[in-house]
Amino acid sequence: MVRGLGVRVTASGAKSFIFEARIKGRPRRVTIGRWPDLTVALARQRAMEIRTAIARGENPHEAHLAEKRETTFGELADRYMCEYSRVHKRPRSIADDEYYLAHYLPNVWRTRRLSDIGRTDIERLHARLGSDHGKYAANHTVRLLRHMLNLAHRWDLLTSENPAAGVKLFREQKRERYLNPEEVACVNHALLEEPDWRWRAYFPLALMLGIRKSELLAMRWQDIDLNARTWRIPETKAGNSHLLPLPVPVMAMLESLPSRGTSEWVFPGDGTTGHIVEPAKAWQRVRARAGVADVRIHDLRHTLASWLVAQGFNLPLIGRALNHTQTATTARYAHLALDPVRAALEQTAALMMNHDAARPLKPLPARQPDGRA
Repeated sequence: MVRGLGVRVTASGAKSFIFEARIKGRPRRVTIGRWPDLTVALARQRAMEIRTAIARGENPHEAHLAEKRETTFGELADRYMCEYSRVHKRPRSIADDEYYLAHYLPNVWRTRRLSDIGRTDIERLHARLGSDHGKYAANHTVRLLRHMLNLAHRWDLLTSENPAAGVKLFREQKRERYLNPEEVACVNHALLEEPDWRWRAYFPLALMLGIRKSELLAMRWQDIDLNARTWRIPETKAGNSHLLPLPVPVMAMLESLPSRGTSEWVFPGDGTTGHIVEPAKAWQRVRARAGVADVRIHDLRHTLASWLVAQGFNLPLIGRALNHTQTATTARYAHLALDPVRAALEQTAALMMNHDAARPLKPLPARQPDGRA
């Protein structure tokens, strides 16, 4: 029996081991742990450790209070959203943060202290998300955790190393899915059966302009100059504005829309934003009818880029059309521009072969040992 060791029983019947002693002249109580998670033998061992610490002049009660005051992951998540995400990020990125925290981070983490979250916990979460939701969702979740815990360091909420810093991410491969001319024809035909005029116009515009999904959803009439045939996007993913010329087919489609002259938005909606917000269900209907079930909405943007490359337009021009801020982003389409390179090599090879690509070069005559031909 250890003097000072006892059991506290709550009204609900929960039992916890406690240790009571006088620390610096004052009676103090330290909670050791809950039963049956903690056995009697372990509770006695912990009580002896506390008594030894008191004898050395330490204050286990203060350490216990500091541990109780430590920030939980739920508190960090709330502060991250209020003081960082909603202050420094764009609406779409804020929505992504909210979605990942709500759907991919376990609810039990909200009550866990930050110091109780280790690298093993994050590695297991990463592996499970990779299996259940895919590599991209798993990697993005770990990147979000890494950023949040770095902020926790900056805010003096975490003193240990960032447990997400050393987690190895899955290797990601960029998708390269483009619609060929036959598939584009199938999509156009499928759109004729779409009952909502907004989606009948939205997807062709997405294809012809290669614009990002959220930017096209929030298209306003006040940003369109019908005389100059341009559209100024007030704020893009890069955080800047973008002036985009509008082709004649795009202008014809815009001028025929019912929202012209009746709404602030090109694609008005019933929600709080005032415009349509989520094209996923409509696109699932269209692509199912078109027989292109593996094509995402973002692949319409890739399709425009691939068609521009196929017509011989240079990568800087394509990057300007797609509003790429980095040349490396556009360079992913460089492999599609092989036809002009192939034609140049074929032409040069024919010249080297005396204008006859089918005739092999004549071998050089063999030399004699004395060097004579």
